[in-house]
Amino acid sequence: MLHQLPADELGHMRNEIRLLRAREVELRKCFTQDCNDALFDGYDYDVEVRFQKRRVLAKDRLPREILNDPQYFDVKYTPVVRVIQRKQPRPPLEVPHAGMIPARENFDVVETWN
Repeated sequence: MLHQLPADELGHMRNEIRLLRAREVELRKCFTQDCNDALFDGYDYDVEVRFQKRRVLAKDRLPREILNDPQYFDVKYTPVVRVIQRKQPRPPLEVPHAGMIPARENFDVVETWN
């Protein structure tokens, strides 16, 4: 899919990432089920499994007066980029119907040579 619109490329990429993450979960289970620390040999890579101890804040055990007190929270804004799959493919607004280029517009033809 070489010449695709950025929105389509992002949608396809996120789908591929979703599939890769699901496969990673399956593979991780192969290494971590019924396993203590271990080393698994591969051809190009080795997998090492070690169990690490860390402290985790149990928010559900905090008193309500802390959870509801705004002084303990910061507000941050981050962009959220959603990809919405179309039910029916259609050209975006900037592309004329059926991908036709109006006769009066100038354009360059770019060809790749192998």
